[in-house]
Parts: sequence; structure tokens; C-alpha cells
Amino acid sequence: MGKNADTFLSAYNRIDQHLNRWKETDDYIPFASLVNYFSKRNAVVKRFQNDLLEFAELRNAIVHNRVMPNYIIAEPHEKTVEHILNIEAELTRPKLVIPAFSRYVQTFHLDDTLASLLEIVKEKEFSQFPVYGNSGFKGLLTPRGITQWLSSHINEEHLNLNGTTIGEVLAVEVRKDHYKFISRKTTVHQAVDMMKGNPSSSFRPEAILITENGTPDEKLLGIITPHHIIGES
Repeated sequence: MGKNADTFLSAYNRIDQHLNRWKETDDYIPFASLVNYFSKRNAVVKRFQNDLLEFAELRNAIVHNRVMPNYIIAEPHEKTVEHILNIEAELTRPKLVIPAFSRYVQTFHLDDTLASLLEIVKEKEFSQFPVYGNSGFKGLLTPRGITQWLSSHINEEHLNLNGTTIGEVLAVEVRKDHYKFISRKTTVHQAVDMMKGNPSSSFRPEAILITENGTPDEKLLGIITPHHIIGES
């Protein structure tokens, strides 16, 4: 048997064993059925569902179409071998949002001025702004919320940005549910799926906020925005 075929089959068998450890029955379930089942329950399997099903066909071609015990007629391409090894790693050792998205998160207080926020925007080019009060997290201010506030004051001759608090601007943010909190142990693939949203729903988070256990009253460990997941999709 060729080296690529041997490596491919070994990785395939390890993936098969891994999926079997997840199932809740001792009954035999074919590989393809396991993939289809867990594609609805696991973000990594969902992402690579079609690849895994194609790998099942390739595995069958290798195993069942041998003309001699050590002679095969289907030798996987090297890129195919690399791909199945990468999928195996994603399944067995998935990347977590921390440390993948660990970063300092600029936060604001309800009493901070809009002018101070805009100064930071000019320097850092942030677009999502977690806002806190004396009793904890209060909401996520977005450019849309700022635009809404500005449009509601468009007829005023002089806008006093230094006299306007972030709390006043946050109050006009139309959507109050455009963010999610997740724990540091969430996988990157789960976070990407959350950011994409549900196809049957109009909800798309504009930011995912990461804390130790996924609760708003904990220190922010990182933030994920649509821009951050472009390379992860």
C-alpha cells in the first residue's frame, strides 16, 4: 500500500473512532450516517460534512477495490491527505476562542462623553463599543446607534459632543440584542457559526464578547466581529 493511502486510512479510522465516541449507543452506525448526524450538532463536522462524505467514498474505493492485499488502485493525492489530517486535528483538538481572539477590548462608561469615544475611534478605528455602568455591562454601542443619535439632533445648530454622554447615545440604539457573550472554551468554529447567524432568522450579532464563563459580569477577554472571522469562514 502506498504511503498516502496508509496515512489517509489511518486518519480516516481515527476520525471514525472519534465520532463513535460521541454517539450515545453501542450499535454500529456507518461513518456517513455519523457525519450527517453530528453535522447538526457539531460546528466542525458541519463545516467539513461534504469533505468527510467524500472521504468515505474514497476510503471505500481504497479498501474494497484492492486487486491484491498490498496493492491498491486508488492512491490519495497529497493535498487530500493533508486535508484529512487537518480535519482530524480540528475535530480532536479544536481551536478555542481564547487564545485565538484574545485581545485588549476598549470599553466605555455610560458617563463618558461621545467626543471621547469619537477620539478613540479616530485613533483605533473601532466599530463596536462595549458600554458599562456602575452595575456592570449595559450594552453595545455601534456606528448605527451613533448615526441614529446624530440624525435625531440634525436640526440643532450646535451639537455639544462634549456634553453628550455615551449613555444618551446608547439609549437610541434600536437593537438591544445585537451581541452575544460566550465562554473562553467556545471553539472558533462555534463562534463563526454564531456570527453567521441562523439562516431562518434575521439575527446577526455585530460582536461576540468573550469572558471566562460567558457571563456579562466578568472581565472581557476578547471580542469577535464580522471582520475578525473572514479568515475563519
